[in-house]
Amino acid sequence: MTTRKLSLLSAVAALAAGSLSASAQSTDMKVGIVDMKRVFQEYYKTKDAEKKVNEDKSKAKKELDDRSAKYRDLIAKWNEAQKLLQDKLVNEELKQQKAKEAQEIAQEAKANEREIDEFRRRREAQLQEQVMRMRKGLLEDIRQRVEEKAKRDNYDLVFDKSGVSPSGVPFLLHSKDAVDFSTEVLAELNKGAPAGSATPAAESKDAPAEGTPAAPAAPAAPAGKPAKTTK
Repeated sequence: MTTRKLSLLSAVAALAAGSLSASAQSTDMKVGIVDMKRVFQEYYKTKDAEKKVNEDKSKAKKELDDRSAKYRDLIAKWNEAQKLLQDKLVNEELKQQKAKEAQEIAQEAKANEREIDEFRRRREAQLQEQVMRMRKGLLEDIRQRVEEKAKRDNYDLVFDKSGVSPSGVPFLLHSKDAVDFSTEVLAELNKGAPAGSATPAAESKDAPAEGTPAAPAAPAAPAGKPAKTTK
């Protein structure tokens, strides 16, 4: 056998050995899976955060309803003034007085309407910001626990099985030997839950992980909205 052939065989053997070594290293890679949507929903602090947001939403709605009640009272007074102005039996002097009152009521109602609209927009923005801030903190807490678990158990890679691409296709389509340790992460996170704290029901797993509480709805404009009043 010539030297050239021996060199060629040696090179092939080296390549084969390298391929086997790479395959072995690939086989030894430890891959983990976490369902971040499930963990987020079943984390007891998520429920606490939702409760706080809903309480603030209810408070904002009450404040908005109070402002709306004042607006409706003004509309009722304006309508009464308009009825007197259209009454042929009412003398001219009283009509002039009521016309002035109706104009003042209309101006106050307009200002009150602007105040309601501004309050609604401001509270809606505050609630949105509050939800995003709470969500960011909760996800960071969960991420840290996942990272600690991965380091402690020597995972090389950890995938979020609930993640999807912009087209709606799941990032993780198949995993043969990966370990899903979502339940273990949840157990660690909920270890400090107060007594009596309930976690979401299992059926809530299919609900969107990113839920934003609806901001208080704007009050509907009452009928008989004051128009520009002239003397």
